[in-house]
Amino acid sequence: MNRKIVQMFASYGAFIGGVEHKKLGLYAARANKVQHRVLSDLMRVNKDTEYGRKYGFADIKTVEEYQDRVPLTTYSDYAPYVERMLNGEKKVLTKYHISRFSESSGSVGRPKVIPLSARTLWVLQCFSFSAPVGCAAKWFREKGMSMPPQRGLLTIEITSHRAPNGKTVSCLSGIPLMYLKPIIKFFATSPEEIMFPKDTGNMDMHYLKLRFALPDRDVSYLGTMIITVLETMFEYLENNWEMMCDDIEKGTINESIACPPDVRASLLKKIKPDPVRAEELRREFRKGFDTPIVPRIWPAVGWVYGMGASSLSVYGDRLKRYTGDLPVHHMGYGASEAYMAVPLELNSDDNVMLPENGFYEFLPVDAPEGTRPLTIDQLEIGKDYELILTNICGLYRYRIEDVLRVTGFHGESPVVRFMYRLNQVLNIAGEKTTQKMVDHCAIETAKQFGFELAGYSVYADLSTTPGHYVLFIEPKTDVDIAKADEMAKVFDDFLDKANLFISDAKGTGTLGDTEVKILKSGTYEQYRQSLKANGANLNQVKPVRVLNSPEKLAFFSERVLEEEMK
Repeated sequence: MNRKIVQMFASYGAFIGGVEHKKLGLYAARANKVQHRVLSDLMRVNKDTEYGRKYGFADIKTVEEYQDRVPLTTYSDYAPYVERMLNGEKKVLTKYHISRFSESSGSVGRPKVIPLSARTLWVLQCFSFSAPVGCAAKWFREKGMSMPPQRGLLTIEITSHRAPNGKTVSCLSGIPLMYLKPIIKFFATSPEEIMFPKDTGNMDMHYLKLRFALPDRDVSYLGTMIITVLETMFEYLENNWEMMCDDIEKGTINESIACPPDVRASLLKKIKPDPVRAEELRREFRKGFDTPIVPRIWPAVGWVYGMGASSLSVYGDRLKRYTGDLPVHHMGYGASEAYMAVPLELNSDDNVMLPENGFYEFLPVDAPEGTRPLTIDQLEIGKDYELILTNICGLYRYRIEDVLRVTGFHGESPVVRFMYRLNQVLNIAGEKTTQKMVDHCAIETAKQFGFELAGYSVYADLSTTPGHYVLFIEPKTDVDIAKADEMAKVFDDFLDKANLFISDAKGTGTLGDTEVKILKSGTYEQYRQSLKANGANLNQVKPVRVLNSPEKLAFFSERVLEEEMK
């Protein structure tokens, strides 16, 4: 690969990222005015849409009038409108030109489909793709180094389909790369057949992505959407490195690997035997993986990017076993509905809200029914708020059900951390146990019993009196099933320290003791593959932590190991 061309694209990406950071600084310095202008423009532009006429956008002049006239909404309020837009109707929710539609991961039921305007796509392109490169370039400069040519292991695969109106429907995370398809070979090691697969359900992606990255000595970054994908990929490598080295030596793709025949034939034309590189890799792999493997096999790797902050930080910590202390760009805060906040530094959990990319309201957690949501100038540092979004694409006062904590301000724009989703809070007796609490307690319990966790989830069982938590765990190694009750007691001890309300709930008899169920090996990977078989994009699928649907509960309950032992 021509290093000059690779460097040219990296430099251009870093330049665009730097420009967008400067623009964000200007917007943030007057974020209050920007927010009022965004709302005013949305009311003016969309007053003659069906939704705008229904709620009188033409007469709305202030934030208070907007809040009084337009109700809080969820996706079910928009599904019929979006269906009509997918069939070609215009001026339904917005007059802005809708270029594409984004699709949620669809882990349960039918996925959400969100219209995307050209302006939204430009913000996404700049901040999800160029801005991370800009942060990396800044980090290298501060270390007195120049950023090397950027070509790396990119775990993302992009799939799409057409709506009845001819528009493309895809996951939000893949859209920037769809626009860059002609040049993607210059910054990603995976060829087009892997980056843009026709049949993800019949492809062993961990193997195929590693198969094209491992022979390349000059890999300079690792990229993903959710950090767990990288962690599981390196775990796969740890368990299958001998096969991979043999295949690199012989210039083949192992016959055991799932891959459509036409894709396999095409990929085989792009590889050749490389016994020298295979032996280099074997030497490092034989030393084990406890010393970070990434710097040993790819000395040029300088940074990592992928969502791994806040509620996903535990997976970022686990990834360090493979990457060491490489700096990480945590991507920022976004959803299928909009990209809303970005970090300005590597290794930062804090994200600056993008005041020009939507109108934001904030409802204090535990606020009484009927409380008027706050605007960005009314927020307090250290407080938690439910975010309510009005985006540029036709969603008004939309409850994303995410809770953000304000950690500071960048100019007038709030700096936030994602804390948890409202539907991922366990609240049997008013104790409000968050995902982070479960993460901490589950991991510490496993440590105390001397094993690592492949996965874990919790279910609020209200069928008993009092209700209690059921903790499902999948150990990476065999454990003594007879110790499940002992594990439950240790988990409760940790939980009591993590959540001060637990002891009160136990004391009043409104919360029972936790029950631990041990899962069969491979359960969480089977769950991921079941989502994939149903059309979900695994780059969007976050680890399932709260079993909040009958379908999820049934899946894991059917794979409990104790049931076989009774």
